[in-house]
Amino acid sequence: MAVLRTSNVELRGICCALPRNSKSIYDIGEGYFSKEEIEKTTKAVGVKEIFVADEGQTASDFCFAAAENLIKKLGWEKESIDGLIFISQTPDYTLPATSCILQGRLGLKEDCISLDVNLGCSGFVHGLFLAGQFIKSGSCKRVVVLTGDVLRRYISPEDKGITFIISDGGTATGVEYTEEENPMTFMMKSDGSGYKDLIIEAGGGRVPLSEKTKEMYADKDGSRRSKENLYMNGMGIFTFAIKQVPKIINDILEAHLWSRETVDLFLLHQANAYMVKYIAKRAKVDENKIPININKFGNTNGSTIPFLICDINEQLLQEKRNVILAGFGVGLSWGP
Repeated sequence: MAVLRTSNVELRGICCALPRNSKSIYDIGEGYFSKEEIEKTTKAVGVKEIFVADEGQTASDFCFAAAENLIKKLGWEKESIDGLIFISQTPDYTLPATSCILQGRLGLKEDCISLDVNLGCSGFVHGLFLAGQFIKSGSCKRVVVLTGDVLRRYISPEDKGITFIISDGGTATGVEYTEEENPMTFMMKSDGSGYKDLIIEAGGGRVPLSEKTKEMYADKDGSRRSKENLYMNGMGIFTFAIKQVPKIINDILEAHLWSRETVDLFLLHQANAYMVKYIAKRAKVDENKIPININKFGNTNGSTIPFLICDINEQLLQEKRNVILAGFGVGLSWGP
């Protein structure tokens, strides 16, 4: 298990960006599913509307907008930014790295570390992990962590397990060196044996795009998709999450020498409302300490935690509180 204990690192601010285009779950399912099927599926996941990127709009566009706003609000000179981390499963191109493109678009200095990270739902925590490493090593003073995806365009509208959950969008988080101790502990874990549980099978080097990969097929539950669409083994992901996330919460509490009572908030990836509530129960955490806002934005993949932070309380970035973040999903990967 990759463990990092660091200090003198501060989250200075978070900005988020969403598509202008939002659709109700009923608009999303119209023509494919009955009203009863839509309501049954969404009752558990808790989503009311989905945000959909315009044609040609990319994850980096949302991250760029969020980053420009963040940098302006923080009053940072762009010359003072030493690192840029772009975390996404939907880059602009196969190559070059989208982080390099964003470094240029934002007008950051040439000796700014620019990295792409191909992660989804655990991506925000991994981004903070990396930013903390850069700052702890002394190589960076200020790092911008970007998370974003436009996965809607990879989802079959006939896949009721996913189509009523996923939203597009992006975020930017400013991470900075501080003289204050601000202790942080990270634990990063992965299990590649479960990689098929959440996957877009076609389009990479293993399964190139072809006429065959476009062919639609049906699951036993009636959902239809092609190999070019996002596939999720819902039961597999659920079993993974309820087993591993409570355990890692216990581990981080022990490592950071905290009790459940001394933690003010547990901010979990907003996979779906039912799953988050079930994890809270298994982790023996007061549900009032685990906020849920998937009803507002949907599942924005690696961006759900920063969206949650911005949504529930702007004071989180201004007051001292004990907070545990936990991301989990595609890979499989997870960590607080």
